[in-house]
Amino acid sequence: MLSDLDFFASIDVGSSKIAILIANIEDNKFHVLGHASSPSLGVKNGVIVNVENAAQAIQNVINKVNKNCKHKPKFIDINVSDLHLSSRNQNRPISFNGREKTITQDDVLHAIQNSSAGALATNKKNLEPIVNHFTVDEQIEASPIGMEAAVLGAQVHLISVSNQAINNISHSLRASDLGVDKIILDSIASSAVCVSQDDKNTGVCLLDIGAGVTKLSVFVKGGVVFNQVFDIGGNTITHCIAQAYDISFDEAENLKKTYGTLQTDSTIKDQLIKFKKTGSTEDHYLSLRELISVIEKPYKEICTMVKRSLKNEKLDRTIKSGFIVLGGASKIKYCENFLLKEFRARSRMAKINRDLVSGDEKVLTNSAYFSALGLLACNTPKSYLQEPERLQKSGLFGTMQELFKL
Repeated sequence: MLSDLDFFASIDVGSSKIAILIANIEDNKFHVLGHASSPSLGVKNGVIVNVENAAQAIQNVINKVNKNCKHKPKFIDINVSDLHLSSRNQNRPISFNGREKTITQDDVLHAIQNSSAGALATNKKNLEPIVNHFTVDEQIEASPIGMEAAVLGAQVHLISVSNQAINNISHSLRASDLGVDKIILDSIASSAVCVSQDDKNTGVCLLDIGAGVTKLSVFVKGGVVFNQVFDIGGNTITHCIAQAYDISFDEAENLKKTYGTLQTDSTIKDQLIKFKKTGSTEDHYLSLRELISVIEKPYKEICTMVKRSLKNEKLDRTIKSGFIVLGGASKIKYCENFLLKEFRARSRMAKINRDLVSGDEKVLTNSAYFSALGLLACNTPKSYLQEPERLQKSGLFGTMQELFKL
């Protein structure tokens, strides 16, 4: 009989909402058993800034999911976002004293640890290293265990975030009697269920336009090579509307959701839209085309920032599979067409990989849960730590189910 330790839980803490999922393994997939979401509190630009408020919001969403799911895991996976994050790629090979030997799991772990070492700012902390591939006597390999080599290297991607971001997450969960299992960069979590290995091999950019921030993760030659967070998102767009027409944030948000679109060509028929200015009881009117122009400016700014960042990192010509887009602000009408025009590259909305997760369609098709679903998928055992014969026989999920029995 499975205990609560055999179930997985994830929490996506965002600027506008907090979402929770509880799942187990069924038919070699993470199967969602319970879900809930609530408005976010104590979070600004994707980062917890008020532990007390965030803890209360997390407790609210936990109470909601507990009403329809009896399983209560003690440890949870959670995402993190940080405007001050830094990321880098490292490979520091280890030598077996000039002699060939059969690579073991301990050798692989040693190689990962060696490549992950290095100086780090005192106010920052590394997240768990992401292994892109290994080098076995300078030959690139995905799973080196059992191979013969004199030198073994691990190409790792290291992500550093502020100590405060990590500490505030831990404190917020502790107030809800939960412990942290893994803390994973938000866009990396989403990529686990939204970006295929083929896209990673070809070169792709995951672009998440959220409420508080915009995040990107770039994958080239099968692995992640770059991450960045920009201080602009859906709330920025709403503020632009509010300032342009001297209206409240809520009134601006309503205009954005009701009339917002990114297509400004002549096919759109102009119309007058009634609204009320702050502190005024009189009706005022604005032009739909003018509103679209106001909305379009921050989206153009986002695209400019992304293009500049990719060019600075010399990644602008490596993204052959284009952009995969998600986030609340990407739901605006004609967003794909707008991004295609701006980036001159294929842009498509993110979809969940159904080979990894299953459950209620309302969850699998709701982008508000994509990061939480990705956090679940990050629990898949690392293939490079499995013996080839065992991996071929049982597969990754089979290995996980064997671990349940221990």
